[in-house]
Amino acid sequence: MSNFTSDSYRNTADDAALSSASVSGTREIPAWAVSLAVHVVVLLMLRSIIYVTAGPETDNLITSVVDELDQRDYKFDVTVQDLVGNASEANTLTSSQAAAQVMNQNQQDQIKRELEEDLLVVEAPPLNEVMQPPSADLTSVVETTGTSEKTGGVEGSIDRMTYEVINSLKERETLVVWLFDESGSLAIRRNEIADRFENIYGQLDSLKAERNSPLKTAIVGFGEGINFYTPEPITDIAKAVNLVRGIKDDDSGKEMAFTAVGQVVNKWKRFRSARDKHNCMIVLVTDERGDDFALLETVAAMCSKTGFRVYCIGNSSPFGREKGYVTYKYSDGYEVDVPVDQGPESVQMEVLDLPFWGARGVDSGRISSGLGPYALTRLCAETGGLYLIAQDSRGKQFDVSLMKEYLPDYRPSRFYQQDVTRDSTKMALLTAAEGTRLTQVRAPQTRFRADSDNALRTEASEAQKAVAILGHRVTEIVTQLEAGEKDREKLKEPRWQAAYDLAMGRALALQARAMGYNIMLAQMKVAPKAFEKEGNNTWTMAASGDVETGPLIRKIVTRATEYLSRVVDNHQGTPWAYLAEMELERQMGWTWQESYTNYAATGQMNGNREPQKGVLFLEEVDPKTGKKKLVPRPKPPSL
Repeated sequence: MSNFTSDSYRNTADDAALSSASVSGTREIPAWAVSLAVHVVVLLMLRSIIYVTAGPETDNLITSVVDELDQRDYKFDVTVQDLVGNASEANTLTSSQAAAQVMNQNQQDQIKRELEEDLLVVEAPPLNEVMQPPSADLTSVVETTGTSEKTGGVEGSIDRMTYEVINSLKERETLVVWLFDESGSLAIRRNEIADRFENIYGQLDSLKAERNSPLKTAIVGFGEGINFYTPEPITDIAKAVNLVRGIKDDDSGKEMAFTAVGQVVNKWKRFRSARDKHNCMIVLVTDERGDDFALLETVAAMCSKTGFRVYCIGNSSPFGREKGYVTYKYSDGYEVDVPVDQGPESVQMEVLDLPFWGARGVDSGRISSGLGPYALTRLCAETGGLYLIAQDSRGKQFDVSLMKEYLPDYRPSRFYQQDVTRDSTKMALLTAAEGTRLTQVRAPQTRFRADSDNALRTEASEAQKAVAILGHRVTEIVTQLEAGEKDREKLKEPRWQAAYDLAMGRALALQARAMGYNIMLAQMKVAPKAFEKEGNNTWTMAASGDVETGPLIRKIVTRATEYLSRVVDNHQGTPWAYLAEMELERQMGWTWQESYTNYAATGQMNGNREPQKGVLFLEEVDPKTGKKKLVPRPKPPSL
């Protein structure tokens, strides 16, 4: 059996192994042990091949670290990826890939050593070496360019400008151009600024000496034309003060503010050249918007391109109105408010121009927006300056810090128009608001002469004609606003939310009042009421919480109240909430109240009413007779 086995294996491929076993004298080892040994050797050889091909798992981890640290973008040919990438149909490695795998181990070991050297030796800086900002910086005024600031009158505005000039001088030499409105209404403000000039430049003297950064000053005036009182910038402060005090009033009524800014930039833009590079600031002193505001975008782009910052010391804009007021004082000390262009605070007027019918006196032109007029504020914003409110409205005022949550869109007006055209609610509001200016809505009378039934019917008929016109216009306004009602909830800006809700509430309230008023007059004409007190001769239609003129009107009152209440609740402390409160203060129903009027004494019967001194007339002495008489006051000059 042993010989048979030996002869059989000599005929196989393992003949060499068996021959070796015979030489060493181990023929008595069982055949199965020999076979086992051969297979173990083969397996060991195969294992070594797999190890070289795949490599240890730690190599892949190092590769990923290197990739993250390097962070370079590599681009591969798409056609090559299709042929040899993970999605390829080929299961074999190319010659270059095989070579890379063989070299992988040595390369990764080298990279790992370099990473350890580069990354592990980094030390964190000691905590006591971290620089802390000076305590003065933590308490200093934060610079916010392009906004309105209420600084506390002219003095506060000048102090704020001193701060701005100081910061500018810390950087480099500075040119400040004081650009004064020459209107008569600005005479007092010009003198107040001249009074503060010495204080301003006194504070700046120390900086000149320390940093060798002289401050150059130019004085320019504008009205219908432009006057360069300093043909070239000066450093003589006393001369600058005298020049400001010597500015003559321009009675043309024109304020070409933007034209003046453009001419200043053209004249002194050389101060921004590479050779003579100064910081350049324009301080515009005015109380109006500027008649040439159509030049806003052109002038703003010019200032931005050349690096001129524009600041304005001006008045607040009336809320949602174009006309505000400035005060004119007559020689006898009597003052009168003259309407001038001071607004609006946004690109377009976003508030309805509607009367407060029968309510306590509310002059919407005397409600401050708490902001500067859009055109001038946008010019300041575009150039990195500030609009400083030196004088707020003498009427209702609002917290400037609160109004910053309701800022208008100070981007170029074309962006405003694009947004409006894409939003049905905004478009409806602006359409209705513009309509109230093109065709002014007037409230009919509420007092009716009734010393006879015929006199009462005559006055009631005339009043019905007026309320018919009013009712038609108000219904038209409500219809325009309702076109945007479905998208009201899409409004995100608090300013637009408050504006639309106020408009709807006020329009609906006026509609309810007009309808109820007409019904009350019709009933009075058909069956005139008898006076309860003998001798009374006047009926007055007064506001009432009881709406007895029908369910339709009660439904309109409910809608109006919901809109107005939402404004009051959601926008406390704003002009929108104030106007909504004024509207809600007076009930939307009507009732009759009786009283007595001495028509003969009031002059309403014969038209010979005595002129009122101190309002439109001035008391003078007739040089011929020596008697005092009332004469019409001269019209205030154009301001």
